[in-house]
Amino acid sequence: MSGAEDIAKQCWQRGTKAVNSEDYDYATDMFHKAAILVPDNLAYRQSLRAAEFKKYKNNGKGAGMMSKPKLVSLRQKLSRARSKKEWDEVDRIAEEALKLNPWDAAFNASVGEACQERGYNTVAIFAYRTATGPMGEPENVKLLREFGHLLMEDRQFNEAAGIWNKVHKLDPTDGHARQMMTAAQFEQTIKQGNFDEAQTTRDVMTDAEISSRLGTKPKRGEADAPGQDPEQDLLHQIRKDPKSVELHQKLAHYYETKDQFDKAQEALEKALELSKGDRAIHELVEDLELKQKNKELDQLKNDARKDPDNEDVKKAHSRFARKLLDREIEIMAERTLRYPQDKRLKYELARRYKRLNRWSDAIPLYQQASLDPRLEVDALVSLGNCFLKDNKPTLAKKQFLKVVPLISYEDKADRFKEVHYLLGRILEKEGDKKSAEDHYGEILAVDYDYRDVRDRLQGLDAKDD
Repeated sequence: MSGAEDIAKQCWQRGTKAVNSEDYDYATDMFHKAAILVPDNLAYRQSLRAAEFKKYKNNGKGAGMMSKPKLVSLRQKLSRARSKKEWDEVDRIAEEALKLNPWDAAFNASVGEACQERGYNTVAIFAYRTATGPMGEPENVKLLREFGHLLMEDRQFNEAAGIWNKVHKLDPTDGHARQMMTAAQFEQTIKQGNFDEAQTTRDVMTDAEISSRLGTKPKRGEADAPGQDPEQDLLHQIRKDPKSVELHQKLAHYYETKDQFDKAQEALEKALELSKGDRAIHELVEDLELKQKNKELDQLKNDARKDPDNEDVKKAHSRFARKLLDREIEIMAERTLRYPQDKRLKYELARRYKRLNRWSDAIPLYQQASLDPRLEVDALVSLGNCFLKDNKPTLAKKQFLKVVPLISYEDKADRFKEVHYLLGRILEKEGDKKSAEDHYGEILAVDYDYRDVRDRLQGLDAKDD
């Protein structure tokens, strides 16, 4: 046992005694030291969080209003540490904040992120369960998605399927969530069937067991033969139950993971037919189509990179890229009508219109997308850029000014510099030298070599002379 582990163990023992004496302040301090010294120990984290809950009598809000200024400061420090990928520091700052409010979903998720980045998945899962639990933010789609990916990485497919199902219910338009849910269910079947670990067919689940896992019932009188591999098993199950929509979807997912797109499309088309045109499956067919086309575009891009002087290859890449873009717009435009509340979808459609210089189509979509706090900054910056391209600098300036109080260099370095630069350019053209200098100065304070900012500042100084 190392020196740190020995000290952590002693701290944990003292904390346990303090809990028994209901001295939760001291218990929290001891458990906190133990958790920081040995960050991959799940028991220390569980003990710490339980003591913190008891310290605040399970009030669900921690120290309350008095702690807000310190929590704001800790969020800023955590943001800086995250931007530098200093995961030990992220963990330490997040745990410091959780001493003030152990139910805070963002800080619990930060602990989870820091632990996942360092390979401490068991602790990371505990942290994300707390973040998305009943006393955290159980409907925070962003955190649920992060949790879902973590569970998939840790091969906890059953729980992952439940998380992705929840994401899909909260956001029915999220095609990725549907795909991940199907993938988790499929991987759970494979895991429990031992296909990925079996040495012989004797080690693999029988058909009856597979049928049970997949939610299908074998017909009486049929022989129970051992499975051979995931594809053959699913095909065998489909022969037994040819009208199962779920089995065809799982088979399609299997083919998709192997990049066998034609087979995947055939299986999904069959699922669509059996479901009598289920809208969700129809969207899966479209998603698969776009994924396949993007793979083809990547190949054309590689071909063009390998042979940069071949004009025919360049033209083929350009034509295909435009065709794909048009198809994406067609699909997304139709979906925005079906899901008018989906701001993410509107944002993505606006991005594609912007690539085609269709400012009048992109602008209203960005305006609507900016109403979603998660998209607000990116949508407003893109909206301002559209107004600039559409020769409406005054309207562009309004969008950029809205963004300034919403961002910091630590959180969004590129956006921070872009917004101040564009504001400086607009104000410089308007003749407002003082304000232009202020915005250029914000950039030089963090990036002395950004674009032509130094030259522009010198130009403004020269005009004053």
